[in-house]
Amino acid sequence: MALLSADDLKKLDKACTELFEEEKVRYVGVINELGRLVAGGFKKGITPLLPDERLRMLYMQMQLDFNMRQELDDILGPIDYIASRRKNQLIISVPIGENLVLITAEPDADDKRIIKKAEELFDEITITTI
Repeated sequence: MALLSADDLKKLDKACTELFEEEKVRYVGVINELGRLVAGGFKKGITPLLPDERLRMLYMQMQLDFNMRQELDDILGPIDYIASRRKNQLIISVPIGENLVLITAEPDADDKRIIKKAEELFDEITITTI
C-alpha cells in the first residue's frame, strides 16, 4: 500500500473542495486501495443518507468493484469512470492512480459535467508516494 504525502493530501482535499462548486454535488472523497477515506468528505450543510458504518462499507464496495472491473482492462481498456444513478442518489467513481474519487450527487445532477470537472481537477494532481 502506497502512503500519500501531506502535500498530496492537501492537493486532493483542495480538488474535492473545488468539485463542490458543481451544482448538486453532495460528497467528494478520495478512497485508497484498501477502501479507506483519505481526503474529502461531505459538502457543508449536507446530511448523509447513510450512517458512518454503512458509508465505510460503501467505500470498500466501490474499491472492490473497481478492482474486479480492472480484470478486463487488457481486453476492454482502462476504466475512465463508473457511474450509477439510483432513485435517491447519483454515485460516480473516477480512478486516480491506485485511489478512487467517489462522488455523490442529487439523482437529477448532470453526470457528464461532474465527471468532466472531476477529471480536470484530479488529472492535474501528481501523486508521490512515500
